[in-house]
Amino acid sequence: MILGYLRVGLLPLLLWQTQAHAVNEDQLAVIRELGSLNGIALHCNALAETQRIKRALVLNLPKRRQLGELFDYETDKAFMAFIGENAGCPTPRSLKQRIDAALNRLEAVYKTP
Repeated sequence: MILGYLRVGLLPLLLWQTQAHAVNEDQLAVIRELGSLNGIALHCNALAETQRIKRALVLNLPKRRQLGELFDYETDKAFMAFIGENAGCPTPRSLKQRIDAALNRLEAVYKTP
């Protein structure tokens, strides 16, 4: 009997949580982009920019491990690509502008209605 009440009461809650935290492709794309920019910032020793990116993610993203893992994966991938390509660092101004644009997209795609 109690299990029946739990199923009836919990099922709508679980469905609501799943829908409330659904992530679309635009949202995933901006996380990938910020991860890539974070990898570049790490490689180029732009630690203030990495802190700014992480702060924005904490403030805007739903608290889901998978989203953090995606960000970390993209950060590692970009960092290793920079090493492998022996790429030069962008100017601090250029990097800041790219991060600003990505952060604006982050806020736009994760804006709550």
